[in-house]
Amino acid sequence: MELSSVERKRVISKDGRELGELAGAKLDPTKWTVLSIMVDVPREPASELGIKKKMFKPVIINVSTDLIGVVGDVIQLRLDMKELAERF
Repeated sequence: MELSSVERKRVISKDGRELGELAGAKLDPTKWTVLSIMVDVPREPASELGIKKKMFKPVIINVSTDLIGVVGDVIQLRLDMKELAERF
């Protein structure tokens, strides 16, 4: 799958809760692999994760690719919101 085909997809937790929207990815150009995805997290999920939203800056978190469960119409992670909050 091309990286451009997953651009701006919704990212949800294992329990179906909205985490945010795909904003990009971190790549390892030497190995041609995706290391993590960058998720733009809105105010409500950010506060649930314990992340303070800055006034005019978006909250962007890096989610390691090993935490991704399914990529389809949405990107579903392998962790629920409680487990994600423990990591961030």
